[in-house]
Amino acid sequence: MTLRLSCVFLLLVSCLAFASDPDLLQKAKAGDPSAQVKMGNLYAFGQGVPRNSPEAVKWFRKAAEQGYAEGEYRLGGMYDVGFGVPSDPATAVKWYLLAGKQGFLEAEYRLGIMYEQGRGVEQNDAEAAQWYQRAAAKGRREAQLKLGEMYEAGRGLPQSYKDACKWYLQAALQNQPTAQFKLGRLYDQGLGIPQNTSEAVKWYRKAIEGGDVEAEDYLRAIEK
Repeated sequence: MTLRLSCVFLLLVSCLAFASDPDLLQKAKAGDPSAQVKMGNLYAFGQGVPRNSPEAVKWFRKAAEQGYAEGEYRLGGMYDVGFGVPSDPATAVKWYLLAGKQGFLEAEYRLGIMYEQGRGVEQNDAEAAQWYQRAAAKGRREAQLKLGEMYEAGRGLPQSYKDACKWYLQAALQNQPTAQFKLGRLYDQGLGIPQNTSEAVKWYRKAIEGGDVEAEDYLRAIEK
């Protein structure tokens, strides 16, 4: 592609990015937190503007400082991965907490991870489980998987194969491959649910279709 065509292409992308709301920048400058988050996303992902992580941080911070949950979550994410700012897990947790307490789904899930891993905060399985429960109840399939794992292992929650099965099923129905494998294993071994080889095979096969390698060994053992 020639330089001229490249410039035309970038201009077209820029026009498309702002076409849905040509006043986006003006709204953001006027203090609209939703517009500020959108501006941050444009700069973070290089959509219609040159990718610029410090500029993205600037706009996310403006929204976050107004108490806008998505801005708080986005800013926390920048600190979490060190994009546009130095990596600082503790500051990431601070912003995730502000968003999570407002019920922002992705912040709730990320808080579960941070507490489970002891990243930026003291490791605490019970606190991790609490945040996973909030995200799982809203349908986040990875949170449902995590909650199932915590029930199965008795980490942060009373050990319960029955509850593990419940949450693995919720995630499996959303095509989460690891949850499909773990649900199949519970059927295979009759843990928390009546033993059922045909159900185990069904879920193992679904997991394999989704790319779960471990399920292949379990299915092979049944089919010997």
